[in-house]
Amino acid sequence: MREACPGSSERDALQRLLEQAKQVAKRAAGKAAIVKAKLRTAKAKARAVEFAELEKLRKREEKVKRKEDLAKAIKAFVTKWNKKRDREEAAKEAKQARKYAIKLRSLALVSDDKEKKTAADVAEDAKAAARRATKARKKRV
Repeated sequence: MREACPGSSERDALQRLLEQAKQVAKRAAGKAAIVKAKLRTAKAKARAVEFAELEKLRKREEKVKRKEDLAKAIKAFVTKWNKKRDREEAAKEAKQARKYAIKLRSLALVSDDKEKKTAADVAEDAKAAARRATKARKKRV
């Protein structure tokens, strides 16, 4: 039997094709959205991993810098401490050398002429040694 409207089967077929095309387009759009979401997720994960690695590197560098700063501070403290100790030791040695020179001078005054010269020379040598020791400590620091 023929249909009442000529061309209606053709129109129905086109209608069905259109609906099928819409369904296919809808499914394709859904798949495209899923792929785009997965792509965004992958990019976000990559950025997160990159940021985490940079943060780890920064923390490692910070740790190394802290150790270097600590070592530098210790070295500065030790240098300052040694300088102070050397000054104190030099002053102590100079004081002892002066006392020794005074004792030798007094001995030289008491002893006879030949011993006087020797004792005076020894006293001068002691004073010179004290001066050299003080200068050597200053240069070393």
